[in-house]
Amino acid sequence: MAKIVFLGTGGGRIVVLNQFRATGGIILEISGKLLHLDPGPGALVRAKQYGISLRRLSGVLISHCHPDHYTDGEVVIEAMTLDKKKKGFLIASKAVLEGHENYRPVISPYHLEKLGFYQALKPGESVKVEGLEILGTPTRHEEPTGIGFLIKGEKTFGYTSDTEFFPELPDFFRDADCLVINCLRPRGQTWPEHMDSGGAKELIGKVKPKLAILTHFGMKMLRGVAERETRWIQEETGVKTLAAKDGMQVEF
Repeated sequence: MAKIVFLGTGGGRIVVLNQFRATGGIILEISGKLLHLDPGPGALVRAKQYGISLRRLSGVLISHCHPDHYTDGEVVIEAMTLDKKKKGFLIASKAVLEGHENYRPVISPYHLEKLGFYQALKPGESVKVEGLEILGTPTRHEEPTGIGFLIKGEKTFGYTSDTEFFPELPDFFRDADCLVINCLRPRGQTWPEHMDSGGAKELIGKVKPKLAILTHFGMKMLRGVAERETRWIQEETGVKTLAAKDGMQVEF
């Protein structure tokens, strides 16, 4: 059994800057390892609020170099490595670790030295660490080096990160038991380089995971819209589909 805890479900500037939904990222417990995906603004506070000890972390994964995905990365690494140096791992996009064009690196050399292992992944590349296999999945997003993740352990967990739907995307998530999709807007209200619920339906329908969860909601997905859209997706695809809520815990 694997477990997810949502430390935040907000996306888009208005939601993030007003904290209409929290933005602390996702905690994944899989094969005895505790991982923190995309520790955005407030990750430390939300972890405390929901009873998660970040000192237990085995690894941190940061999908791309946008503030709502990385801002608490260094403080989460501080928590993970508090007991000793050279502990835990960080897997991230190239821009997060090395910078790229208009993006500077966002994790300092000081914090990288605390880690037992770190690596920048490109789409299609994979790494084996702490008994897990982690694949970088492709995205189409403003940050050109951005990736999603397919994490294989006792279960297989997929996370799209920020991307629009494109025909090749389902091929990277076909093994997923649980697929978490960043879905900014409802169907018919597309925003470039982001997923709407129409694209999410296409992805879920082709991948057919055992469980799909939408998160990273912009303003147009609040006030019950996300729940309406997930009901529609479930009816259309036959796949159990949930709308994430701040603090929600799901086992799969």
